Amino acid sequence: MSRNQLNVRVSDELEKLIDKKRIQLSAELGNIPSRSDVVRFALEAYLDVDLSTTDADRRKTATKTK
Repeated sequence: MSRNQLNVRVSDELEKLIDKKRIQLSAELGNIPSRSDVVRFALEAYLDVDLSTTDADRRKTATKTK
């Protein structure tokens, strides 16, 4: 599967919020998800789609949370 990269610029505040969410999710997932994982989780929730089978990243955590 081809994987495209999307460069997204965020403010310092948004970056801190993403990092805070990473720490929150680590308790549920058993490891700290990447920033990309958090953005994918958010997009899944916003777009109301499940990307776990069609957009699986080999580094992505096994358990996902919305």
